[in-house]
Amino acid sequence: MMKFIYDSLETVKKLKHPTKKDFINLTIAIFALVIVAGVFFIFADTVFSGMYKWFYGIME
Repeated sequence: MMKFIYDSLETVKKLKHPTKKDFINLTIAIFALVIVAGVFFIFADTVFSGMYKWFYGIME
């Protein structure tokens, strides 16, 4: 069990932590992805709600 703990600690010491530039780039990428996904879902919602209204308009 102790060997596992020591191996784990050595692995944690070898981890590469992100630099400030990496952190900023990742944050910008996440914001861009959220904006793109938001625009996509607004577009999809508009299209499908239009199709829904059109379909039930025909059925009446």
